[in-house]
Order: sequence, then structure tokens, then C-alpha cells
Amino acid sequence: MRENHKMMALTAILAAGVVLAGCGATNSAASSTVASATSTASSEVEKTEVQPMQGISLSDPLADGTYHISFEKDKVWVGERKNSINDAIVYDYDRYTAEEIEALSEGDTIVTHLDGTENTTVLSVESIERKNDYVAINGGMEEGGIDLCKEEDHYRTLTWDDFPAYYEVGVAKQLIMADDIELSDGAADFEADPVIAKGDRAVCDAMSNEEDIYGWNAGNTTVTIQNGEITHVDRIWVP
Repeated sequence: MRENHKMMALTAILAAGVVLAGCGATNSAASSTVASATSTASSEVEKTEVQPMQGISLSDPLADGTYHISFEKDKVWVGERKNSINDAIVYDYDRYTAEEIEALSEGDTIVTHLDGTENTTVLSVESIERKNDYVAINGGMEEGGIDLCKEEDHYRTLTWDDFPAYYEVGVAKQLIMADDIELSDGAADFEADPVIAKGDRAVCDAMSNEEDIYGWNAGNTTVTIQNGEITHVDRIWVP
């Protein structure tokens, strides 16, 4: 009889152990589920850093293409064989893919050339205002942020009168003029036809004219490079 009591007691103890073990497994599974959910939530709120699209880079000579530049009149040089613009500053502006800007949200960051130099600033996005194809980040440029506008499949920086926010890429020590270079100069009057100068000597004379009051800067001057030489210069009217 005593043996039966012992067996019953032992059976009860073993059963209790199984129940406790089952509770432990359940708690462990629950903890694992909570941890997994926390990890998933964390990944869902992971913030994004938006980088500008690949910009231009300096080479000697510059690669074929069109560039915004600035230079001083006394840097226009008549050489023995070729005329040139010396020590011209080359500019670019930030562009971003439309997909990234349209997905940008508060808490993300965006990299931009905020101070107009080749140095970049990582801007924390605190506010975004969207209207049609325009985006103001952190209140726009008036409040220390940036403004963007959409062009075709990308967004670009925006300043006064819809011009891009140019930044300095570097200095081109010598930009050689093609013999048949052409200058289209519309700086004097928005409504008038531009003044055309053809040939390297005529273009040099126009660029170095002491009476010129408009200057040659990133906002109004572009040069087209082909085969290492300037083939076209365009200066536009700016407000």
C-alpha cells in the first residue's frame, strides 16, 4: 500500500515538472516573438540618407559637354597659337532622383552643397512642404534649408528666379578656344536678340571689354567643350 502511495506521489511530481517545462517553453516563444516584432518595427522606421546624383568632375582638358563657369576679364588670354580663358571656376548644382525625393520623409537626411563650395552638408529633414513640382525642406533656403524643383525625371536645387544653387567644383587652369568659337551674348537685354561674335579673336575682344558691366558668372555663362576646346559660349540676361 505504501508502495502505491510512493508511486502516486512520484507521478504527480513528474507531471508538475512537465507543466512547468511547458510554461517555460511558452514564455520563451513569447519573448522570441516580442523580440522579432521589435526588430521588425525598428527596421521599418530605419531612416534614409539621400545623396546627390553624380555631378561633373574636373579633368584636363574638360570632357565634352556644357559647363557653367565664371572668370575675370583679365583672364582672357590671346596666345601665340591659341587663345584661352585662364583660371576659370567651374560650377555644378545638386540633382536628386525623383524616386528618392518623393519618398523623403521627416527624420531622413539629405546631402547637399549648402555653402556653395565643394564641401557637402548632411541636412536632417525636420519638415517637408510639397506643392506641385516644388519641394521645400526645412523651410527652404530662406530658413536655412533647401528648395527643389522637378525637371524631367529628377529634382534639382532652386534659388531666386528659379536658378539652381550653384557650387564650385574647382578651377580649370586653361580653357583653350577653338579657332571658330562662337559667342552668343544676350546679357544686355532679355527681349533683344543676342549679340553674336565669331572667331577666337572677336570673342576674346568681347570677353575682355573693359566697358562690360554684366560680368561672366555661373548664373549667366556657359561654355561648350568639344575635343578639348571651347566651341561655344553663351551669356544670358539675368534679373
